[in-house]
Formats: sequence, structure tokens, C-alpha cells
Amino acid sequence: MTEQEKRMMKTGPFDTQSVAKVMNKARTTSIIRNIIISTIVSIIVLIGGNIGNSLIANLRGWDAFKPIEWNAKITGPNVYLARPTFQYGFLGGTLNYKTFKVIENRVIPWDDPRFEFNVFKGQATRLVGGGSGIQVIEEDQLSRFYNESNGKREMLFYHPSLPFQQYVNDVALLDQVNDDKYIEMGLSFDKGYTLDQVNEMLPKTVHPTWYWANSFLSHDLEILKEVQEPLRAASIYGFHAYRDRLNPLMKTTEEQFFQDVQRVASSKNIHYSEPAQKVYQAIAENQKKGLIIGVVVTGTKDQLKSLKGLPFIKAATLGATVDKF
Repeated sequence: MTEQEKRMMKTGPFDTQSVAKVMNKARTTSIIRNIIISTIVSIIVLIGGNIGNSLIANLRGWDAFKPIEWNAKITGPNVYLARPTFQYGFLGGTLNYKTFKVIENRVIPWDDPRFEFNVFKGQATRLVGGGSGIQVIEEDQLSRFYNESNGKREMLFYHPSLPFQQYVNDVALLDQVNDDKYIEMGLSFDKGYTLDQVNEMLPKTVHPTWYWANSFLSHDLEILKEVQEPLRAASIYGFHAYRDRLNPLMKTTEEQFFQDVQRVASSKNIHYSEPAQKVYQAIAENQKKGLIIGVVVTGTKDQLKSLKGLPFIKAATLGATVDKF
């Protein structure tokens, strides 16, 4: 009888201890393998989910920014937008961008808007913050507004169809401005003019940079008539003199302004689209009588003095100033 046969007679055909050891080892191996597989799958899902969330949020962020960028083309005299930055969260995030004002190729930081967005909404919502300006009662008892970030003066505008008891004429203040400054000034006209007429009427010494369009319907004017206050620059509609601020050959036309308003009116952000729809109706009606009811001009104080006494200017208000050098 062999040794193996003797062992089998002692332990039987199966070694239960050995089988138990094998089963425990297999069970442990299976558990470890499942843990490893689950960990790898979880890491892949987390990484893939994070990448997917970032991609979707990025697309929605840019979609949310487009109406803001389009609206900037028809509002904000001399104000331009810088490229936005995004901070992503779960299925959304916040977008930040800076605005700056350009006066004779000198730059003034203006505002730092902050919006939030998510993948389910087609629009960005501005978070509570700055942008409202600081109101000050001046010596002439009129309210003026100043930018809360840099302390620069904001322009005011007077609609030609409204009777005001008092008009501002800041041309008289130019002598108090230092010689080393570039100045912007908002001009309000006595009636509506075409774009070509405005450019012909203005002195060649000043530089028209933004045109105020008559975007008011008759019922809007009735409301403004009761208020008896000039309009702030941030609340009016118009267009920059040039499609590209760095290219003075690309001048904006009234037709291009109409197209820009239409694009905003058809956007997904109702905060901009609904007002733009009313603006389009108003400018279509008012174009026949002369669309342009005001303009923003820039230059030195000596250049702007050429505006003094011009009969078509009902009001002139100083805006921001910036050092030449």
C-alpha cells in the first residue's frame, strides 16, 4: 500500500481543511477583485462625469454669455466687454467678466458683473452686487451719478419730446477741466436726425463715439413725462460709431443697429430680449422722423469747446475723464 493510499484511508477521499482553505482563498480573491474593479469603475465614472459636467457647463456658460455680449452692442455708451471667465459647479456655475470704457484710446475699468447659470436655463442671472452707481445731489440741485468702482461721472440724457424745467449744459464747465485730460460728453438733441445729418452737424474737432437712438414709444414718453428726470447712460439704447473699436474704417450703420437689436430680441435671455423687442418696434417707427436723438463725443477740453452755442444741442453732460498719459 502506498503512502498516498494510507493518507486517504486516514482522511477520507476529501481533505475538508484543504477545501476550506481553498474556498476561503477564492472568496478573498473574489472580494479583492470586486473592490479593485469597483474602485476603478468609480474613478472612471467620477472622472468622466466631471469632464462631462465641465463640457456641458462650459457650453451652457458661453450660451448664457452670448445675449449679454450682444446686448452690449446696443447699450452702454463707450463701454466694452472683456473676455469672460467661468467657474463651474455641478450642472452650472458662475461667469465673470469686466467692462471698460474707452475714451480717445485710453481705458477706464468700469464694472465687474457676476452672473450664475445652469444647464437647464437658457439665460444667466446677475448676482446681487454693484452696477447701480452712486447718486449725488450737486450744487445745481440736480442728481448726478458716479461709478461706484472708480468714482467717474456718468452721463445724463434728455429726450427731445419731453419738456424739462432745467437742462444741464456742462460745456460751461470745460474751463475747469485740466489740460491733460481726455473727456467724454453726452449730447441731447432738440429732435431726431439721421446718422449722416448728425455727422455733418458736429464740429470736426470732436469725435462721435456712440449714437443715442430714439427707442421710446408714445406710452413710454408719457411715463417719463411724469418723472421729469433725465435718463442715465446705462438705461438708453444706441450703437458704437465703429463695429470694431480698433478699426475706424468699419463704421456702424443704422441698418446694422437694427440687426443687432433683432439678434438680442430673439435671444433666450428674456431680461434682454423682451426690452429689445419693444426697442425694435420703437426704432422702426421713429426712424422716419430721424432716429438719432443724441450722441456721445470725446476729445480734449479745447476740442469740446467747439460745441458751445450749437442750436441743435439741448443739453450736454460731462461723463468720465482720463489722463492723456
